[in-house]
Amino acid sequence: MALQTSESSRKLAYLKAVLANMPQGISVFDEHLRLRVWNQGFMDVLELPPDAVYEGVHFSDLIRIPAQRGEYGPGDPEEHVQRITGLALKFEAHCFERTRPNGKTNLVQGEPLYLDGALAGFITTYTDITERKAAEEGLRTQHDLFQTVIEAIPAGISLFDKDLKLVLHNQAFLQLLDFPPSLLMQGPVTLEKLFRFNAERGEYGAEDAEKVVDALVERVKNPTAHHFERTRPNGTTLEIRGVPLSGGGFVTIYTDVTDRRAAAEREQLAQKVYTHTPTGIIFTDEAHRILSINPATTQMTGYESFELVGHTVQSLASFADPVEAASLQMSLTSMGAWQGELPVTRKNGDEFPAGIRISRVDDPHSGAPAHYIWILVDITERKQAEERMRHMAQTDALTGLPNRLALSSRLGQLLPEAKRHDWTVAVMFIDLDRFKVINDTLGHQIGDELLCQVASRLSTVTRETDFVARLGGDEFVVVLPGINSPSDAAIVGGKIISALSAPIEAEGHELHTSPSIGISLFPNDGVDANTLLKSADTAMYHAKANGRNNYQFFANEMNLVAAERLDIERKLRHAINRNELALEFQPQFRADGNEPTGVEALLRWHHPTDGMISPARFIPVAEETGMIVEIGEWVLLNACREMKRWIDAGLKPMRVAVNVSARQLHRRDFCETVANALIVTDLPAELLEIEITESSVMQNPAEAIQILLKLRAMGISLAIDDFGTGYSSLAYLKLFPITHLKIDRSFVRDIDTDLNDRAIAFGSIALAHSLGLHVIAEGVETQEQLALLRDNGCDEVQGFLLSRPMNSAAAFALLHARCRAG
Repeated sequence: MALQTSESSRKLAYLKAVLANMPQGISVFDEHLRLRVWNQGFMDVLELPPDAVYEGVHFSDLIRIPAQRGEYGPGDPEEHVQRITGLALKFEAHCFERTRPNGKTNLVQGEPLYLDGALAGFITTYTDITERKAAEEGLRTQHDLFQTVIEAIPAGISLFDKDLKLVLHNQAFLQLLDFPPSLLMQGPVTLEKLFRFNAERGEYGAEDAEKVVDALVERVKNPTAHHFERTRPNGTTLEIRGVPLSGGGFVTIYTDVTDRRAAAEREQLAQKVYTHTPTGIIFTDEAHRILSINPATTQMTGYESFELVGHTVQSLASFADPVEAASLQMSLTSMGAWQGELPVTRKNGDEFPAGIRISRVDDPHSGAPAHYIWILVDITERKQAEERMRHMAQTDALTGLPNRLALSSRLGQLLPEAKRHDWTVAVMFIDLDRFKVINDTLGHQIGDELLCQVASRLSTVTRETDFVARLGGDEFVVVLPGINSPSDAAIVGGKIISALSAPIEAEGHELHTSPSIGISLFPNDGVDANTLLKSADTAMYHAKANGRNNYQFFANEMNLVAAERLDIERKLRHAINRNELALEFQPQFRADGNEPTGVEALLRWHHPTDGMISPARFIPVAEETGMIVEIGEWVLLNACREMKRWIDAGLKPMRVAVNVSARQLHRRDFCETVANALIVTDLPAELLEIEITESSVMQNPAEAIQILLKLRAMGISLAIDDFGTGYSSLAYLKLFPITHLKIDRSFVRDIDTDLNDRAIAFGSIALAHSLGLHVIAEGVETQEQLALLRDNGCDEVQGFLLSRPMNSAAAFALLHARCRAG
C-alpha cells in the first residue's frame, strides 16, 4: 500500500502539524526508506543542511552527511552508509544513545510503522538528553564519591530503611560481621534475614534461633539510639552505635575495638600487677629520682611513697664499689638494662639482699633516656635456701662429712695458695678393708653405721685445719695442708690405722675393719687435684696389695702397677665372651700315691696377644671388681660339665673340687647357683667339692655356717683350703660342716727340713682327724714329703710329684689309666 493516498495525505498533514510542535526530532521513512515526515527538531539534532532535507530523499543520502563528517567513526564513509542502511532495511525496533562530536548526546528510538496492518516504514524520535546525561553523571560521581568515603571509613556501616531492608553498606560491614557476599545477593536483604543468619550460626549463643530472631526483630521495630559492645564467637569485640533516621530506618556503625579492649585490659592488668605484685617496682626519671613506688616497695622497705618521691634510688640501694656503679651505668647506656644483686636498706636501718633489674625507657621522639623502671625482689629466703643447698650439695648425707664436690672445691682453693706460699700438702686416700663383705652380709643399715663411726674417728685424729671428706662407698680422703715433711703424713696415717683398729659396735654386732691408705704429696706427686687424688688412689691399691691395714706413699713405679691392673681389668671383662678362659685339672691321690680320688679344677687365662696370664695377676683384679662372681659361675658350671662328660665316657666317678671366692660364698643366691649347675650338668651332688678359704668363712662365721649347712644338705663335700694361713678360730672350725681340710703348700714345702712346718702340718692332720675330717696336703713335690705325710696319717695328696695340672683330655687319659691300673 502506498503512503501517498488522499487519506494518507490528510493524515500526514495532520501528523506534520503535530510533529512540528514536539521538542524531539521526528522522522518517518516509508517502506522504501524515503523520507516522508520530519520536523525541525530532526534537522537540528542531526545538524542536517536545509537543502538536503526534502520529501522523498533516501535514507542513505541523509546518513551520508554525518558519515562524511566522521560521526560514525573512522573508515570509509560509504561502508558506514551501507552498514547502517542495511540495518534500517530490517525495520526492527531499536533504541540507543549516541554522543555526537559536538558533545551532545541523543537518545534514538525507532519503531516499525504499520498502516492498516501493513508495513509502511518506520518512525524514529531523536531526543537531546545531553543535560540529563550530565545530571546522571553528576549523580554517579557523587555516588561514587560517597561510596569511596564510606569504604574509607575504618568501620562497618549499614543503612536500613523503614521497612528494615538494607539499602547501603560498605565492605567493612561484611568483613567485621563475617557475612558472605552471597548472602546479600539472594533477593532483598532484610535485617530479619541477617538476624536469622547470625542466630543459626550461633552468633547469639545456644538459644533457640527463632526465638532470638523474633525478639531482635520486635526490638528494632521502634528503633532508638543505641551503643554497646558485643564479642563475637571468633573473639572479635565490636563497638556498635546505631542512630534512627527521621524518615524511618536507622544507620549503624560497627567498630573493631578488639585491640583497644585488649589494651585496656592489659592496662588494667598492669595496674593490678603494679598494685598487688609482691615485687617492688620503682618508677624514676632519667636521673634515677623516684617518681612513684608500688605498695610492695613500701612493705619491703618500710618507706611510704611520699617519703621516697624526689629522692634517688641510691638512697635505698647503693654500690659499695664505685667500679660496680660505673658498670651499672655503662650497661644501662649500652644495653638499656642491668640485672644483679644489691643490698637494700630498710627504714629501720636493716639491710636485706635484693635481686634488682633495671630497664631504661626512652623518649619516643628524641630517643633519649626518659625514665627507668627498677624491679626489686627480696631474695633473703633464696639466699638462705642457696646456702642450705650449697651445704647439702657439698655434704655427705650419711656421715655429715664434706663430699667429693666439697673436696674438689677445697683443693681448688688450697693448691694455688700452697703454690704461692711453697707449702707441702698431703692427700690421703683411705679405703676400708672388708667393708663390702660387712655391708652385703649384715645389711646396708649396719654398713651405714660403720661408715658413720669411721667418719667420726677420722675427724678426731685430724686437726681443725685438716680436711676430711667421704667420696662415696667406703672411700674417704684426708687433706693435710701445710705439713713440714712426709713424716707428718705418716704420723697421721698411723693414727688413722690405730683409731680404726678398735672394734666398732653396730646394733649388737662387733665389727672389725682396717684402712688401706695411699698418700700423695703436693707438689711432688701432682700439682692439681685430679692428679693428686689419682696418685693417692694408686698408692692405696699398693697398700692393699701389701697386706692391707697400712699406708703407702705414692711412687712413680706404682703407676706402672696401676696401669697394668687397669689393662688386666679391661681385658678380663671380655675374656668369657671371647672364650679365652679354660680349665686345667690337677688330680688328687690317696696318700700312697696310687689311686686317684678326685681332681681340683684350676682356672687358666690365655690371652690372644699377651699369652698365658697368671692367676696371681688376674684373680685379685677379678675379686676387687666383682667379676669373680661371673667367672666363678663359669668355672663351677664347666668343672661339673667336664666331670659328667668323663664319667659318661667310662671314668670311675670321683669328686671334682672347685674353688669359691668370698664374694661368691656370701651372695644370697650362691646355693641356688650351685644347685643349678648340678641340675644343668646332671652331676651327682656327692661328686662336687666346694673349696673355701679360712678368711672367706671368718668374715661372717654365723652366715657362713648357714650357707655351708645348706650345701652339705645337698650332699656336696666342703673343704677348707690353705688351712693355717688365715684367721680361723678352732671354736668356729668345729662348727663348720666341712668334710676335708687342705694343708697349705707353704707348710708342705719345707716339711722335710723345717721342724716348725712339720709340727704345723702334723698338728693339722691330728686336729682334722679329731674333728672327723679328711686331710689333703697340697704342693707335694718330693718323695720325702710324700713319705712323711703318708706315715703321719695324711689321707690324700696333691702336687707336681704326682701330676701337674693338665687340660681336660690329658687329665681324663691319666685318670682313666690310673683307675684301671688300680
